[in-house]
Amino acid sequence: MDNEIKDMLIKLLEGQTRLETEINGVKNDIKKNSIRIEAIEKKIDIITEVQASHKDQNEEAFKNTDLVIEEKASLIEISVKSVSKDVKEIKESIEVLKDMTGRHEVDINILKRRPV
Repeated sequence: MDNEIKDMLIKLLEGQTRLETEINGVKNDIKKNSIRIEAIEKKIDIITEVQASHKDQNEEAFKNTDLVIEEKASLIEISVKSVSKDVKEIKESIEVLKDMTGRHEVDINILKRRPV
């Protein structure tokens, strides 16, 4: 019976040793996973910072672009108004020239009919 108890104790010790080894392995795995998680969290933090920076840069670029577009639109508006005014004046001048040409044509025809 002593041998049986001794065998049982040996088996219990072996089992306990195996359990300790497995627990140590699990602890090591947990540590490795924790290290990997920390590394991933650091990378995520870096990515977040980069994206925030890109967002700020894009917003600034869009603001600048909007300002340029507004300035150019304003210049175009001023130019169109100026050209419209010039075209209106040219049309009025053409109408005056048409009237003058018509009167001169009449005067020329009257002079042609007169005997010399």
